[in-house]
Amino acid sequence: MKAKCILLTYACLTACAGGNIENAALDRPATEVTLTHAIYGHISQETILRATTAYQNKTVVSAPIPSFASEVYMRVGKRVKAGELLYRLESKEQHALGQHSTPIEIRAARPGILIDVQAQTGSYVTEGMALCTTAEAGSLVFEINVPYEQLELVQGGSRCILELPDGKRLRATVQATLATMDEASQSEKIVATAADAPFLPEGMNVKAVFISGSTTDSAMLLPKSAVQSDETLTSYWVMKLINDSTAIKVPVETGNSTADSIEVRGRLTPADRIILTGGYALPDSSKIIISHE
Repeated sequence: MKAKCILLTYACLTACAGGNIENAALDRPATEVTLTHAIYGHISQETILRATTAYQNKTVVSAPIPSFASEVYMRVGKRVKAGELLYRLESKEQHALGQHSTPIEIRAARPGILIDVQAQTGSYVTEGMALCTTAEAGSLVFEINVPYEQLELVQGGSRCILELPDGKRLRATVQATLATMDEASQSEKIVATAADAPFLPEGMNVKAVFISGSTTDSAMLLPKSAVQSDETLTSYWVMKLINDSTAIKVPVETGNSTADSIEVRGRLTPADRIILTGGYALPDSSKIIISHE
């Protein structure tokens, strides 16, 4: 009889304790949150690559015999016409004897821009030595170094912006891929042209800016703080209100982002109320109190 009384008493105490726990869960205070709404839109992503100026059609003017450059008629950046006088040379014998008659005249074979002048007045040049280099003005290209994993950005016909060292920007179009790969950086050279490019020296470093991202309004934009993720950054979700006091988890996929906003795709509409602050680590179907909407 005594044993039965003890068991009955224990059962009553356990039942009371369980009831208290359930009541405590029900009475757990709601979390205070602020809200936001998603909007339709997209975010463009900029990829900046390194590019270098180069001239595809170049002509090297060489000395026909060992000689001295007695007169020079050019400077870097000067445009020359076909047949225009570039140099007057004196043979070694003429120079040694002080004879200045019948100099050897060197003229431009075709029109172009002087991009390099190696021999100056008084310089001695050997046979076949380069005197200067001219380039066809319309053959200026920009060789863009593209890492192999980013080649999808630069398909033929792709557009980019070329930013010069002085800040000027040119609109350019990708033309072709060169069959060369830098062994160290595993980057490939891509050729782009800009119709409105001014004269630029060869070997100038410029920035090639490629813009990628959504081209339609199929994505929605949310503040970054409204989107949560797991520790491995493989799952993303937002907390959406189903009424004025309850929030549930809604899985989303993320896209391009800025410092403040991020693209999301999921079962959301602009009318949905999304937790902006206060929702960190909230479980599904959490009780909330709206402090600001």
